[in-house]
Amino acid sequence: MSSSTILKKPMMAGVFALTLGGIFLLAPVHAQTTASPTFLITWKTTGSYIPSFYEGKALPTYGSKITASLELISPQGKVLDLSEKTIYWYVDDMLVGGGTGVQQATFPPIGNAPNTVNVRVTIPNYNGAFLDHAINVPMVLPKAVIYAPYPGGDFSQNPISVQALPYFFNIADPSNLSYAWSVNGQSGSNTENPETADVTLPQGTPSGTGVTTALTITNPKDSTVATADANLNYQSQL
Repeated sequence: MSSSTILKKPMMAGVFALTLGGIFLLAPVHAQTTASPTFLITWKTTGSYIPSFYEGKALPTYGSKITASLELISPQGKVLDLSEKTIYWYVDDMLVGGGTGVQQATFPPIGNAPNTVNVRVTIPNYNGAFLDHAINVPMVLPKAVIYAPYPGGDFSQNPISVQALPYFFNIADPSNLSYAWSVNGQSGSNTENPETADVTLPQGTPSGTGVTTALTITNPKDSTVATADANLNYQSQL
C-alpha cells in the first residue's frame, strides 16, 4: 500500500482517521436510524341501533360494546406481523385485555354519556422499543328524531304523518321501543304503527297555524329516554 494513503484504526466511537498525503482528517460515521412503525387502530360498535339508511357510524351508548383492532404499519407501508408480540389494551387506563398476538379487544364503554372513551394499546417490546398509541372514542346518549318531510316545516295536506327515528339505543329491533306522541300538547298514538303520528287539523283551520309535535322514545330494556320536537306550519296553499 502507498505510504500516502493510510487507513488507521478508529480513534474513538463513530470516528475514523484518514491521512492523505500527510494531511490528517477526522470523518464522522453516521449511525443508521429506523423510523417507528405507525399504529392503525380501528373500532366498531355492537348493540347501538341505527336506521338502515344511516350512512354514519354506530356510536357506543349505554349497554353497547366496542371492539377495537390493531394493525402496525412499517414506514414502507407494509402490515407487520404481531403474532409473536405481547400486546396490552387499556380503557381509561384500566387493563381490559392482552397477551401474545392479541390484536383485538372487546369491552363496554366506561362512564356516563356523553363523554369520550380513551382506548390505549401498548407493545412493551417491539424489537427492543416500547410502543404505545391511544385514541378517543365518543360515547353518546340515545337520540330521537322526528322525520317530517316538509320543506321549511310547511305543509298543506290534511292529515299528515310524521315518523320517529331512534338512534343509538341499546336494542336490536326498534319496534321494541316505546313511543309517546303529542300534538299541540295533546297526547295521541297510532296503535297500528306506534312509530308514526298522524296529525289531523279541524276543517277551517286558518292558514299559518302552527303545529308542534313532540316525541318521547323509551327503551324498556334499560329505561333510557330520548325526546324530540318539531314545529310545523299549516299553509292552505303552497
